[in-house]
Amino acid sequence: MARNRGKKALYEVMSRARSKSGYTRPPEQPAPKRPSEIEPAAKPKTEPAVTTVAAKWWRKPRVVQLNAGRIEFSMPYQVGVAVALVLVLALLASYRLGQFAGLAVPAGPAPASGQAPQGPAGNVANRAASDVPPPAAPVDRTPPKPEKVEPAVSVGDNVIVLAHYHTMADLGPVQAHFTEYGIVTEIVPESGRYVLQTKQKYQNTTTPGSDGYKAIQKIKEVGALYKGKAPPGYETFAPNYFSDAYGRKVK
Repeated sequence: MARNRGKKALYEVMSRARSKSGYTRPPEQPAPKRPSEIEPAAKPKTEPAVTTVAAKWWRKPRVVQLNAGRIEFSMPYQVGVAVALVLVLALLASYRLGQFAGLAVPAGPAPASGQAPQGPAGNVANRAASDVPPPAAPVDRTPPKPEKVEPAVSVGDNVIVLAHYHTMADLGPVQAHFTEYGIVTEIVPESGRYVLQTKQKYQNTTTPGSDGYKAIQKIKEVGALYKGKAPPGYETFAPNYFSDAYGRKVK
């Protein structure tokens, strides 16, 4: 069968017309995938947030500033204390200047004896005198001295022993103390020691009301006054202070 070369096929004419008009067949869309075939989308990587902290510089407050319609004062603690001290010193200085100014007022006529001066100075003197309490009367703490015993004539055979000690020098101040109150004594050596006893002899020293008994009571009163009178370095005869005096018969 002979081919007709002068004639073109219909589809060839149509394809050429499409190519000339710029029409192209859209690409075939892929078929949608099933839910089971869809791969999970990768989560986007979150970069760590970079927090930038702005440096906040402390701004020194002003001494005087206006805040919400109010005037505020701001100052360091040390400055506030210094200002307070200056104010206190200024008040004290003004007070003292006022006192000096009052004292500098010319004085009026001399007041009578016993009367305070008039004017500001007189008022200050009166107030000072009223504030000072009257001096208290001195209290006499000196113990009463016992009556002196006049030496009597020896009529008995008993003496009163006041003390005995191993050195004679320590008995010397004691002898002078009792002599001051009229009690005459003597220091007698005896068996390697020294005995301080009365020179006067008594009939009885144990019976209450007898001459020797009364003398012992008087010796105890005078001996109590020897407390604190011993010279430095001498025996004080504490704590009895001759309250253990006793009578002894002599030949």
